[in-house]
Amino acid sequence: MKTRQANLSIWALAALLSSSSLMACAQATTGAATASTAQASDPAKTTLLQPLQQMIAKMKKLQATGDPDFDYAFQAKIHTQGAQDLLKQEIQNGKDSSLKQMAKTMLAATDADINVLNSALTEIKPTRPNQAFVQQQSQNIEAMNLKLQQTGASDKLTSSLDSNFSNLLLDHRQDAIDMATTYLQYGKNSSLKAFAQQLVDKSKQQMSTMKAMSGTPK
Repeated sequence: MKTRQANLSIWALAALLSSSSLMACAQATTGAATASTAQASDPAKTTLLQPLQQMIAKMKKLQATGDPDFDYAFQAKIHTQGAQDLLKQEIQNGKDSSLKQMAKTMLAATDADINVLNSALTEIKPTRPNQAFVQQQSQNIEAMNLKLQQTGASDKLTSSLDSNFSNLLLDHRQDAIDMATTYLQYGKNSSLKAFAQQLVDKSKQQMSTMKAMSGTPK
């Protein structure tokens, strides 16, 4: 009888501990989900992340012709439009006057870039597929996507829209450099190659300026 009572007591204790563990696990899961939801709904992050996510989605949906000139012009156009959307968010919602002025200057320059790319797209006929270019540029776009996902899920972004804008724009400029550098290895169109080289130089200068403004080492 005593043995049976002891066994019942052990089972009751085990059930109590199990219930407590399940409750603690549920509370932890709920807390993590709440934190994740709060982070995902933070406008200082979402208003900047969403246009970049949409930009990458468009780039990934592009059907590559394999022609480096034509494909790069299309990719660079979508990438530049993503920059425009990001810059507009800083202009509309940012608080740092220096950053907002820089964003206005950059936004004006992107209009000229779009015009160059539109002109190239009307002139270039995709005729010379290059699989090496397609592969390398696809890797660039996938790396861009992964980096944005990691940034969005990390502590790199804060509740400061200005700080988030700086971090995301630095990444965006580096992505522009990577795409243009790949194109320059395979491109043939002289006007588009000149554009790509100017874009590399301009992006490096913009990155240096932004890092100087934020005190980030170059």
